[in-house]
Amino acid sequence: MTNQVWINMAKECLKRELAKRRISHASLVDHLAAIGINETKRGIDSKISRGTFSAVFLIQCLTAIGCKELLLTEMNNKISQPKSESRYINGHKFYKDFKTNTRYIDISKIRHSNSKKAPTVVSLFSGAGGLDIGLEDAGFQTLLCIDNEVDCRETLKYNRPNWHIFECGKDRDPGNIRDINPSEILKITKKRKGEISLVVGGAPCQPFSNIGKKKGRSDKQNGDLFLEFVKMVKGISPNAFIFENVVGITQNRHQNVINYMKRKFSGMNYGISYAVLNAANYGVCQRRERFFMIGIKGVECPAFPMPTHFRDDVSWETFIRHFDKSPSLKPKSWLTVGKLFKELPRGYKKRGDYAVMNTSDVVKRRMTYIRQGQNFKVLPMKLRPNCWKNGSHLGSDTFGRLSENLPSVTIRTAAYNPSKGRYIHPTEDRGLNTIEMAAIQGFPYSWEFKSVNRKGVTLVSAGKQIGNAVPPPLAKALGHAIRIQLSSKG
Repeated sequence: MTNQVWINMAKECLKRELAKRRISHASLVDHLAAIGINETKRGIDSKISRGTFSAVFLIQCLTAIGCKELLLTEMNNKISQPKSESRYINGHKFYKDFKTNTRYIDISKIRHSNSKKAPTVVSLFSGAGGLDIGLEDAGFQTLLCIDNEVDCRETLKYNRPNWHIFECGKDRDPGNIRDINPSEILKITKKRKGEISLVVGGAPCQPFSNIGKKKGRSDKQNGDLFLEFVKMVKGISPNAFIFENVVGITQNRHQNVINYMKRKFSGMNYGISYAVLNAANYGVCQRRERFFMIGIKGVECPAFPMPTHFRDDVSWETFIRHFDKSPSLKPKSWLTVGKLFKELPRGYKKRGDYAVMNTSDVVKRRMTYIRQGQNFKVLPMKLRPNCWKNGSHLGSDTFGRLSENLPSVTIRTAAYNPSKGRYIHPTEDRGLNTIEMAAIQGFPYSWEFKSVNRKGVTLVSAGKQIGNAVPPPLAKALGHAIRIQLSSKG
């Protein structure tokens, strides 16, 4: 092994022991002072960051925090090489953005081997299956899906009868993750701890959404569900995980959530990376930004997939300006609403999951005034409802019309209702229908949405299932990036 590998081992050893005890670098200063060692936080930050501290310093720190023994098995579960300096894995190029300290991997030429057994997935907060469809397309095998919404489970069972949907349990709500123990998941999947490749999921986003009440962790209903994700990762010990949520979780008021997860996962020997990804940059007809945290055991700084699509050449040059090297790939242009809608098959209105909001003559008349890219603000005052006449509390997307030459805005759970956003059809005076919403999200046309005990689906249920989903093409890109990095570990 190279000297850098030994340096990384020493650094990760100390970081792991600090994380186990929830001791920050600032707290370590006090612990060292208690045994007569004077250090500053800045000095500790520098030493641990470089990893070139002395054996004396390591022993002093371990003694100060009460570490009496080190397990060699943990030491051997090490980072095999300094991944942050690696340029290739199996022919795939890596790039580093020095401005954001984010790594990317080129997934434009996938070379997954067919000789190995498909990597396995346990899906938490599965919803209508958007994340799982994408991972399936990337070559993963879904072992188990968990969701507490009965209509979502009905959709999953209809489209993928071979996927196991968690519904067992006496005297408890099916799919309620708070009542499920990781040992149950291992028993159902017939796997041992550490044998599952990937655990994925996005806890309900309303507590962290910029649109909601922004209660975050204090939300009594869903604010602590990220803890259940941590619980599952700890109990299942997969080789990797993907956690998804709204961009609002990155705000300062919620920083403690991200810090908590980083600390917990680092203590489990996962290398952690997180970033905000725009679905439009991965072939989705939607400018949808979402927060992703990925973790891979033994990989110091996991890489995100390099965008495959981009708005234009100028935007691309701005994006790669601070990269360590210039990418050789040339991204495709964003997929536009006009092109997507032209590709929808004829006769889709006969589908059981087709639904569209009824529009009154008054609302239709309002729509005739609004051109592509415009919103309610162009309406004459006499045509505005009273709540729109001031307009100070309304967003720029309210009662807006989509542009044919751009991807859609974010599809939310009520994207069928034009009063909820920029959801007027680009050329017709109506709201979006469920088939158009699903297409914008990137669901395959063959995927049908269901409501329990109904032949079709209700508009509200379809809206929730579609709007809450992770776009499958974005999930596929993430799946490819994870698979490449898992394959490098043997």
